[in-house]
Amino acid sequence: MRRISTGVQGRPILGKYFSVDNVLSTLETNTDIRLEPSGSGKVVADADIRISSGNRLEIISDSSSNSVNLVAPSGMSANFDLTLPSTDGANGTVLSTDGSGNLVFVDVAVEVNNQTADTATYYPTMSTSTTGGITDLSVSSSKLSFQPSSGTLTATDISATDGDFSNNVTVTNDFSAGSITETSSIALKTDITPIENALDSIAALAGVSYTRRSTGRRESGLIAEEVEKILPEIVSDTGEYKSISYSRLTAYLTEAVKSLKQEIEELKGNK
Repeated sequence: MRRISTGVQGRPILGKYFSVDNVLSTLETNTDIRLEPSGSGKVVADADIRISSGNRLEIISDSSSNSVNLVAPSGMSANFDLTLPSTDGANGTVLSTDGSGNLVFVDVAVEVNNQTADTATYYPTMSTSTTGGITDLSVSSSKLSFQPSSGTLTATDISATDGDFSNNVTVTNDFSAGSITETSSIALKTDITPIENALDSIAALAGVSYTRRSTGRRESGLIAEEVEKILPEIVSDTGEYKSISYSRLTAYLTEAVKSLKQEIEELKGNK
């Protein structure tokens, strides 16, 4: 490289560049300063690099057609550092800050915990999406809740739309609801026949009181295995437990009451 001097001390000229007080400038206006090492050489700075007059650091692609730009926002009121992590992270992780400028790779997957003893009240989440990603979740704090420690699910209303409630909801533990409804339209039914000997069937059932193992709570009801021997059509088997469709039992109770009413009227007529 040939050094050219203008005779002015402190202002040496290097080709189209000149230096003043450690500042390298161009002789021509609006001309870039380019550092292009030959071969595999690199531009190396052993101290800090600062861009003071602009707010962009451009990383140009090999083809020089596109770039990745790091841009400092306008209106900054203070300096801050962003410290990169010491590793490149794992597949699927993203960069997150700890609030002090330290960047770390974190897994953004939602953690799943098996809550069985927590006494807090949880609200099941709901979404309008059935596929793909979601942007938000909703809860209904006054309509649906679950308490892991007791296993109690509380709902304001439960509705079955296919006319068969027992095939939609199986209760094997604690459950409470403000109302339970099912669609009972004749359009959903075929081969309709009257229930016979309803009073005898109801009389054969044995109501019992018992303590539920899971909660220690004292309850009353029927035993599914015993009911199955008398009214198998109102008992369902999940493979682990048998359950009773109490809504189906209502039909037998209705016919049993009608039989009792008829017997009472006949007794009154004999007097």
